[in-house]
Amino acid sequence: MCRQLQLARVFRRNPVVAGFLPRDLACVRLQRSEIRRMLDGIRERARNVFSRSGAQPQRRVTRREREDRQKRLLYIATGIAGAVVIIALVVGASYQYYFYPRSAVATVNGTKIERRDYWMVRGLQLRQNLAQLNQQYQMTQPDQRPQLEQQAQTITDELKDVRGAALAEDTISAMVDNVIVLQHMGEFGIQITQAEMDEFTAAQFAPGPLSSPTPTPPVDATAAAWATGTSEAKAAEATQTMQAMETAAAAASPTGEITGTPEATGTVATSPTSEATTTAPAVVETGTPATDGTPSGSPVIPPSPTPSPTIAADAARATAVSRIDQYTTNFLKPSGMTRADYDRLIVRPELAKSKVREQLEGKVPQRADQIHAAHILVATEDAAKAVEDRLAKGEDFAAVAKEVSTDTQTAGNGGDLGWFPRGVMVAPFEAAAFALKPDEVSAPVQSTFGWHVIKVFEVEQDRPLTLDMVQSLKVRAYNDWVQKQRDASEITSAVPLTTLQRQQNQSSNSTFQAPADAPQPPPPTLAPASPAP
Repeated sequence: MCRQLQLARVFRRNPVVAGFLPRDLACVRLQRSEIRRMLDGIRERARNVFSRSGAQPQRRVTRREREDRQKRLLYIATGIAGAVVIIALVVGASYQYYFYPRSAVATVNGTKIERRDYWMVRGLQLRQNLAQLNQQYQMTQPDQRPQLEQQAQTITDELKDVRGAALAEDTISAMVDNVIVLQHMGEFGIQITQAEMDEFTAAQFAPGPLSSPTPTPPVDATAAAWATGTSEAKAAEATQTMQAMETAAAAASPTGEITGTPEATGTVATSPTSEATTTAPAVVETGTPATDGTPSGSPVIPPSPTPSPTIAADAARATAVSRIDQYTTNFLKPSGMTRADYDRLIVRPELAKSKVREQLEGKVPQRADQIHAAHILVATEDAAKAVEDRLAKGEDFAAVAKEVSTDTQTAGNGGDLGWFPRGVMVAPFEAAAFALKPDEVSAPVQSTFGWHVIKVFEVEQDRPLTLDMVQSLKVRAYNDWVQKQRDASEITSAVPLTTLQRQQNQSSNSTFQAPADAPQPPPPTLAPASPAP
């Protein structure tokens, strides 16, 4: 009874509970069921209060729950960091091994030259250059070997990291020209099959012919006779020159004995010829060979040894297969290049150039209208007018040329340029020269290399071209065609292709050479030594 009364008093003091108790109750026996109802009412009112305020009753978080939550957060952060690292590695590896090797080092009319192809071609080029240096080293005097050793060390250093080395302009220029030829060979109806590439490769490595040689086009009989006579005359002239030099050397010696054979020296002079001749084709000033306009050291198929006329075709083919296998082991595989890559990057372009060159050379005539002329080259217009005045007063053209002409290649011969057809000299010179009649002298004519005064000795129509001139025109025909395609192509490169730029601006940068038929400059004369006191 007392316990129930105490509870009633407690509940009465509580304003929340007081609403459930009658005010006039002095002492009431509270039943358990009534207490439950009161407690339920309290809970209900509490829930209503919390629902209206939007808050939830705070529950005490245990230490274990806090540790579990921290572990879950740690696991999530670790997973996110690991995913980021994996993604970065995948992206880096994809760029390094897929996208970067396939990026362009150059484009030609939208055709991409991929970096991985450049690496293979450059590696092959360096290995071939190193092999050539090794051969030269064996045949070089000891005092000249340090220079070769330095060159070999430079190549070796680049071979250690071809991918990381700076891009080589000459290699990219060669690959650009290869793409240009492949893009335009269809203009000649040229198609290349795998069988043709295999035969072309075998022929390069064979010690002898694999089939009957292709007949050469007929040569003009007069030109052939000239060639024979020229060869004999040159041999006789060389003999006489050597004898004269030996005699001069003996005379210069106080004892009358020959102490050494002097060597003729001299510099190559400028001459108003066009950009491409037999001795100086269109790309000679760029450090490229005079045969096909491709950069020096280009990794073309290595030349085969001198063919033996007695070796059978089957034996020659077997030898070629063996050499190709050896070449693959020593050069292709170390460069990361397969036989398919070699066919695609080396053989196919070389075969295409060979076919294009063959068709262009077939259009070179054997006869043409020609003139025989001479010139005097000076640096300024005033100097040219002074030459013109001297000639007008009756001075000999050859004597003035020997005295003042800056073209040292022809000055010794009185400026004689020999016979030449149209298309050999630069345009201003050609226009002035072919407008002259025999024994006429031109007014000063300006070209890229100075001012010329021209004299024509003879004019002849349909004159046979010498073999040297025909060969010069053949070289020019291919070089001019390649240059025309370069000029018309849209070329981009990861490095400035100054080689192509020089080739595309030859009219202002080239050094002209005398025509193929120009007389050779006379050998230098040795002044007799003063007698010993």
